[in-house]
Amino acid sequence: WKGCPCVFVLSTGRVGSQTLTALLALSPEVVSEHEPFPRLVKASIDAYLEGGDLAASEKWRAVVYGARDDLVCEANRRGKIYVETNNRLTYLAPILAACFPESKFIHLHRHPYEVVRSAMRRGYYESHNWDFARVRPRASEPLAATWETLPRLEKCGWFWARINEEAADFMATLPPARALDLRADLLFGGDEATMRRIFSFAGIDFPAQELVEEVLGQKLNAAVRGSFPGAGDWSEADRQAVWRQVEATATRLGYAG
Repeated sequence: WKGCPCVFVLSTGRVGSQTLTALLALSPEVVSEHEPFPRLVKASIDAYLEGGDLAASEKWRAVVYGARDDLVCEANRRGKIYVETNNRLTYLAPILAACFPESKFIHLHRHPYEVVRSAMRRGYYESHNWDFARVRPRASEPLAATWETLPRLEKCGWFWARINEEAADFMATLPPARALDLRADLLFGGDEATMRRIFSFAGIDFPAQELVEEVLGQKLNAAVRGSFPGAGDWSEADRQAVWRQVEATATRLGYAG
């Protein structure tokens, strides 16, 4: 797998990953996928719950190769870079890095209050189809014993913190050439320096600016279902409860409450 470049995007979801997929798809040098099959819904949560040194596990390496070797191989056979923004890969990042030595990683993250609001609107930890595979405390963690009693709003805050904490920890293990930290607000805002940084990191030419603006104007996968107020309309108690869950990771990533 040496000489087979690919880029994987790590995120909680609800952060603009579909927009990033479309932006990178503007390049003829890229095969850009958002949620290709298999989506690895069950496998990814199983890997997360197992924990430990997954990259050294022959079982998990076999899972990743079985799910993604064809996609990476076919893209590279055509002389293209394979890019995937599926948030389920976040739990498999160390294995991907080990399996594909030419891989790079983008950690795409958004202000916790915005992700929590979107999660509440979509019914996370209550009625969402993928709740069976939603991250939760591992059995060895103290919070596991009282997880079911935690209010859903706080569960969604914990969800944001846990995924971004583990993504940031993983990114810190990579050399700078393999890791890009990316804030969603800069992506959505169309900041040109940020756009150029993304394409440069992936190793591809920057497309025409008007094409970039066209993609950004589409507001891909914007929330259209469910309702939940923005953080400005939360009670002070709710804001503090969520902030307690996210504070350490939010501060690390540069967000304020």
